[in-house]
Formats: sequence, structure tokens, C-alpha cells
Amino acid sequence: MTKLPDANIDFKGTKVACVGDSLTFGTTLLNRKRECYPSRLGRLLGENFDVLNLGFPGYAVNPFCEKYWGALDAVELLENYAPQFILFLLGTNDARLKNWTDEKTFEKFYRRFIHNFVNMKQNPCVIAMTSPRAYCDHVLTELDFRHEILADIVSIQRRVLAENGIPYIDLYSLTEGKDALYSLDKLHFNSKGAKFVAFKSYYAIKEQLNKNFEENLVKNC
Repeated sequence: MTKLPDANIDFKGTKVACVGDSLTFGTTLLNRKRECYPSRLGRLLGENFDVLNLGFPGYAVNPFCEKYWGALDAVELLENYAPQFILFLLGTNDARLKNWTDEKTFEKFYRRFIHNFVNMKQNPCVIAMTSPRAYCDHVLTELDFRHEILADIVSIQRRVLAENGIPYIDLYSLTEGKDALYSLDKLHFNSKGAKFVAFKSYYAIKEQLNKNFEENLVKNC
């Protein structure tokens, strides 16, 4: 059974849930709990925010694979946590042949994730991220990773997010030529990469908060 993180469900400030895989969990980081991007994001946002790391290594969007994120007990934890913001970074593990079915299947269930998040009872603001680039060797057989599948996944992510009006951080574009952000396996982020994602997430949340503030000002005028 996958161990769930402790969640500050009764937190009175703004709650942020980071949904993802090993890129969110912080795999390969020496001091994972402090260096992972959700932890760094929490420090950037300050004491009025609580950030929950719901990253689980190896998990994917495809429900037909061995590790399907939607089958985790984390789904119930997410609902109980009731965040105001959900950061969504999932899809990289679907680029492994053992997890990949076809484009139609990935799109169907990626859309389902977005739909379920948007329609949670607390009406959270969902901010997604496209899967970042990977710089691992093309013959990395232990992962069975395919760059061409990753490119197809990102195209689907962009289209689905645009069609649903979901703000997103295009990590695939932002990490082009930035292999210095990656650990030795060239698939996971190093400390510098986690910091990069944390700052991009921070600015995305602040942008949404400013947008909501401006909308409320117009309503009250």
C-alpha cells in the first residue's frame, strides 16, 4: 500500500495540493522533503499557505497500467483536504511503453482528471503543467521511456487544457535546452530544477490570486 503524506486538513489559510508523480515527490533529491518543488513552493508562499505533496513515483494517467493515480487512496485524501488550488503535473510515466495504450485513451482519462478536479465541491483553481522534457538516453531500457510518446502526450495536454480554459505552465517548452535542471538520470529534476518549478508555480498562483482580486473589485464597484 502506498504511504500517504500527513495532511493539515483543518488549516485555516489557503491550501494547495500538488498532484503528480516522482517529479512532484522529489525523486533523486538528497533532501527530498525540503528540496522538492511543493516544499519550496510552501516557503515561497508563506505561513498563510499550506502545500500538500501528492506526488507518487511511477504513477500515470492511464488506468490500465499497474500504477494508476486515480486508484490511490490519495483521491479521497485530496477531497478531504479540500484545497483552494490544485497543481497538476502527471503524464511523464505514460511515456513508458508498459504504461502506454494509445493517444485516445490518454486523452480520455487526462480529461477525466481535469473534470474531476474542476468539479470538486470546494471549486478549486486548477493550474496544470505539461510534462517537462527528458534528456535521458533513448536506449534507457530499464525505464522503457519513449521521447516520441512524450511529445504526443504534451500535445494532448496542451489541447485539453486550452479547450477547458485551464491555466497551465508549459514545462515542456520551458525546459527546452535546460538539461542542467536535471539529475544524473536526466529524467528527474535536481535541486535547481525543483526550485525552477517552484518559482513557476508560485508566479502562477499569484497571477490567479491577483486575477480574483481584480474581479472582486469590479463586482463591488
